[in-house]
Amino acid sequence: MGKIATRYLIPELAGARLTHKLCSHVADAFVSKYGKFAGWAQTLLFIAELPSQKKIIPPELWATEENQDANIKASTTDAKGSSKVIAP
Repeated sequence: MGKIATRYLIPELAGARLTHKLCSHVADAFVSKYGKFAGWAQTLLFIAELPSQKKIIPPELWATEENQDANIKASTTDAKGSSKVIAP
């Protein structure tokens, strides 16, 4: 849970020792981001990290910072490589 939380929610806690207080902070971060689906989100993020599941999930769906940046760029660039404006 600690590795998943630092990867997706609170990277500033990477390498910190998992204490009771830190567990509460991680739980609060999940609830803050996912609301009533916090437990469900934690479970899915955990399962997605399993080696057997990583073989199934396409790399473009992995939630890494590099992929998020690439997906944002791809969604704002057309096939010819020119940028397009996305209305809010």
